[in-house]
Amino acid sequence: MTILWDWNGTLVADVPHVVNMNNQTLEQFGYRHTSEAEYRAKFRHPVHEYYYDLGVTAEDFPKIAKVWNKAYVAGFGCVPLTEGAAEAVRRFKAAGHKQVIISASQVDQLRAQVEHFPELRGMFDEVLGLNNQLAVSKVHLAVDYLARTGEKAEDCVFLGDTTHDAETAAAIGCRCFLIEGGHQERAVLDTAENATVLPNLLAAVEVLGC
Repeated sequence: MTILWDWNGTLVADVPHVVNMNNQTLEQFGYRHTSEAEYRAKFRHPVHEYYYDLGVTAEDFPKIAKVWNKAYVAGFGCVPLTEGAAEAVRRFKAAGHKQVIISASQVDQLRAQVEHFPELRGMFDEVLGLNNQLAVSKVHLAVDYLARTGEKAEDCVFLGDTTHDAETAAAIGCRCFLIEGGHQERAVLDTAENATVLPNLLAAVEVLGC
């Protein structure tokens, strides 16, 4: 089995940091602040649609994305692993499963962030991200991964925290478990088709028999 992992909100608990960076950046460009509750209720992919909901213009979004990304990376040291993440990764590894991160984060920054956590080193067969800062979609990363490796969708499971993770899993035809507590609230996760919502990562480990 191959575990396809989302990063932000699934393996790392970065929502407080994201909202803090949002508010700093939005204020810099003359937009209002947002709360964690509002963020988790409204956040979605493509990310620019979430910012448009807050009143950000299409002209300002690329500028905000650039400033936000720089601030997010600079402050990433305060971001912890999600509760149970280290144990989940270790148990999947011990069971002999492949593990691949598929994220809408910029790939060079993503790989540096993974290396930030000693308990994650050597646990992943691949770390795949985008080549820009706009976090549009990671569907093509998953599609390309299966095409390149020849792995079968029925042998893969996607673990994420957003409806976009469910969409990514659906695009390749694999099972998907969405974990509560990440970037979208439970009510939003429940709208995802062909996905099972679980309370935490260790619940996913148990369901998958590891």
